Amino acid sequence: MTNAADISEYFMEQAKKLPKLKSIKGRGLMLGLEFDFPISELRKTLIFKHHIFTGSSKNPNLIRILPPLTVKKSHIDMFIEALHSELK
Repeated sequence: MTNAADISEYFMEQAKKLPKLKSIKGRGLMLGLEFDFPISELRKTLIFKHHIFTGSSKNPNLIRILPPLTVKKSHIDMFIEALHSELK
């Protein structure tokens, strides 16, 4: 549980640096990143180009994140890097 709390805080700090991010929703590691545009193409790019699977939502601008409780900072860094490269 300590890891989940630490990683959640780290994830939110890193996510706040993303361009076009409107808000971060959720608690713990159950998070949603809401952007100011529909993210369907972004999700496809993350899957096919970066091999990163994200959850969908009824909100077309929201990416759901639900990593395992054993997730590491290096995994978060990889995800944030992939998002940065695609949001330029």
